[in-house]
Amino acid sequence: MKTFPFKRGDVYLVNFPLPDVLGQTIPKFMLNLQEGKIIDHSSTMVGVIITTLKNPSSPNLYPADVLLTPLESKTQYGAKVLCNQIHTIDKSQIIDFKYKLSITTMQEVNKRLFLGIGIIKIEDFFK
Repeated sequence: MKTFPFKRGDVYLVNFPLPDVLGQTIPKFMLNLQEGKIIDHSSTMVGVIITTLKNPSSPNLYPADVLLTPLESKTQYGAKVLCNQIHTIDKSQIIDFKYKLSITTMQEVNKRLFLGIGIIKIEDFFK
């Protein structure tokens, strides 16, 4: 089991299991949503996937997405956090720590998580 000092807002490169191909994984960036004893004493991590943008054009953003700048995501064109797709992975799937999101970005992620999992209705979110 990996023993990183797991902190909420840390981004890891993980071997993400493919849902339709048993035993096969692909490397993806995953934002950790947990901190403290709940993750320290667990063999799993709960997070959301971050997709890297492939070109400089404006990306398709859904209401539960959070756009990351190239500087914050350490990528050429930026990335987006998919806050409506929460996943649990085994810590053995973690390849490496990559970077940490800012407090301001994590505050936006928190809001979008409420929207993404249906705690806040979309019509109330944009009022």
